[in-house]
Amino acid sequence: MTKYFPFITLALLALIPLLGLNSYLMHILILVVMWSVIGMAWNLLSGYCGQVSFGHAAFFGVGAYTSGMLYSKLGISGWWGVPASVIVVTLFALVFGYICLRLRGPYFALATLAIGVILRIVAENLVSVTGGDLGIMIRERTWIDKSRYYYIILAIAALSYLFVHRVIKSKLGYYFVAIREDQDAAESLASTRPCIRPSRSA
Repeated sequence: MTKYFPFITLALLALIPLLGLNSYLMHILILVVMWSVIGMAWNLLSGYCGQVSFGHAAFFGVGAYTSGMLYSKLGISGWWGVPASVIVVTLFALVFGYICLRLRGPYFALATLAIGVILRIVAENLVSVTGGDLGIMIRERTWIDKSRYYYIILAIAALSYLFVHRVIKSKLGYYFVAIREDQDAAESLASTRPCIRPSRSA
């Protein structure tokens, strides 16, 4: 029964728009599902790898600003901005992950926290690019009905869950758990090879 629980949960979540909820409540549900995706990413790094990270908000912000700036500066639709932001965030995570994942314990946590703080300061002061505290105004809206946006983010959450599940059940997932339980012992067994450690942040 346990193995069917994710599918039952997904089916129940897919039925929520049929309840006729108003636009505000649908917006709240969209945010909840969106943050669950970020939670799954955090769980992969901090839960399975044991590396406490405060930098996921930075990755989220880089993706959001990438999509927003492509639309506001170049007129590229947000639908094209989403895959573009995935590429940019992946490159960003690989670069900073390569640096930060060579640190341990509180030093790793402080490094990821510093990245988030630095990017926030940059976003607030680079007004001509990011809009500063006001942010970027996005006027494009494909659909009025929030249900379609809900199903899109629900599909992204389902795909994210499948990806994370595949990772933790793979050899790479066992490397992650080994690092969490005893990093020194895992290192002696070559579980913390450079090609593996940066991939956790990506």
